[in-house]
Amino acid sequence: MADKLGRVTGIIQKDLSKIIIYELKNSLTDFASITEVKVTSDYSYATIYVSHIDPDKIDEVVSYLTNRKGQIRSMLARELAIYKTPELIFKADKLYDQAHEMDVMINDAINRKPVTLKDVYGKNYKTPEEKEKARLAREAKKASAKKTTAKKTTKSATSRKKTKSE
Repeated sequence: MADKLGRVTGIIQKDLSKIIIYELKNSLTDFASITEVKVTSDYSYATIYVSHIDPDKIDEVVSYLTNRKGQIRSMLARELAIYKTPELIFKADKLYDQAHEMDVMINDAINRKPVTLKDVYGKNYKTPEEKEKARLAREAKKASAKKTTAKKTTKSATSRKKTKSE
């Protein structure tokens, strides 16, 4: 008796599947399936999630089952061996639609060209590494310019000294 609610939920799902497919005998329910059942802890209500092979017909199936929920509940009561048969609430299961949307978004993300900061900010955008390289290059250029200026000044000073001494 560890998980009585779980066992009852499983039995309700199995019995409802049989009732919907074999006993109601409607063309709408031929390809319908019960994907999940949630029962409250006091067995007062059962929320039944229904899916259909044709996603366009799911609303029709849910309204059909909702209109016949009293008949379905009495058929279920004959099958169940519990004191209280829950009130049935039928809902369309949107899980497969949501999963399909997620698959589409994932495939788009995988197949899309990667967006870089250069794509966002333009061609003039520089990464921190590129900025550091440019700074070092400027410093090296300044240092080499100072050395060449220093060499020129020392050459001109020595040439002036030579001209004075002559």
